[in-house]
Amino acid sequence: MINPALEYRKRAVEGASPVGLVVLLYGGAITALMRAISAVEANNIEKRVNELNKVLAILAELQGTLDFEKGGAVAAHLEKYYIVLRAQVLEASIKNSKTILEELVKNVSGVKEAWQQVERDVAIKGVSGVAAAPQAPTNLMQSGSNMAASL
Repeated sequence: MINPALEYRKRAVEGASPVGLVVLLYGGAITALMRAISAVEANNIEKRVNELNKVLAILAELQGTLDFEKGGAVAAHLEKYYIVLRAQVLEASIKNSKTILEELVKNVSGVKEAWQQVERDVAIKGVSGVAAAPQAPTNLMQSGSNMAASL
């Protein structure tokens, strides 16, 4: 039997632009962080670890698809951002810290909103109209599709 939610996500990923995939991955990270918070509250170590592993996998995907030639300084800043996020996720896991996880949700949500604005700008103005906007990772369409669909 086909899982309707999984099929919906799969279709959303297949039709997404590179920037749209970034937005989907950030959304997946936020969802996993919120589930990790629930797991901390329930003292469910296995669930917390599983959800934080999802976050780490998403961060690795985002970091691994950065294009430093096209993205320049923005790509370099995003790489540093992902390194810091990874460290905070690990710290939250080690300390079983709901507070750190809540801060991560706020932080990642803010960056997701920025990417959503880039996506809207691209849709309205076209690619040439947002030349100064951050470049989405160019090879995300290939490798990010499978990961985003599995969220």
